[in-house]
Amino acid sequence: MPLVITLAHQKGGVGKSTLATNLRGYFAGGGYKTALVDIDPQGSLSKLVRTFAEQQGREPEHVIERGGFQSYEDLDRMLEAYDIAVIDTPPYLSKELEAVFRFSNIVLVPCKASPLDFLAIGDTLDLIRQAQQSRPALMAAIVITMTITGTDFTTSIRRELEKSEFPVLKTEIGNRVAYMRSLLRSNTVLGDDNRKAWEEIENLGNEIIYLLQNGYDNQ
Repeated sequence: MPLVITLAHQKGGVGKSTLATNLRGYFAGGGYKTALVDIDPQGSLSKLVRTFAEQQGREPEHVIERGGFQSYEDLDRMLEAYDIAVIDTPPYLSKELEAVFRFSNIVLVPCKASPLDFLAIGDTLDLIRQAQQSRPALMAAIVITMTITGTDFTTSIRRELEKSEFPVLKTEIGNRVAYMRSLLRSNTVLGDDNRKAWEEIENLGNEIIYLLQNGYDNQ
């Protein structure tokens, strides 16, 4: 069975799609057969990959869009051909999201370093808690995104997020132009002039794997 990483947050603009495509690039670059699953009805990631399909590293054959399967049971079976799957979800809560949680190993919840985004995260965490009642093995973690150097927002937001039972990953994703460029350059910051962005993705990928292998107690 593959490792399934699902990115979820009810609010848009927190960096779900950017993280999803860069995590897919990170694991694929490590030699793992990795699927990028786009269940957002807008299909932005799917369209982007297919529009620039000729670019090295795009690998559109490993992108699964919402129209590519009839049910989430079908999707679960499709993912058996992969080592890892990264699932990008729409910016709202739905029954489809609950269905995805049933075969996910970990839900990664991006939270932009702003008060409004912090306030919006609660319903997503509640949905994860509900899913864990029937599937205790489901793990979840929060990652702070779009941090801005020189502000005290990040520290304040982290302090508040750490009050929940879910771990807040040490890795923080900066508000970098490199992530926007990555959507036009093979969906990854690998090879970008801004090495800090790739280091952030590497650290995030490593931290997710460590959490899955060692559990919450070792965070």
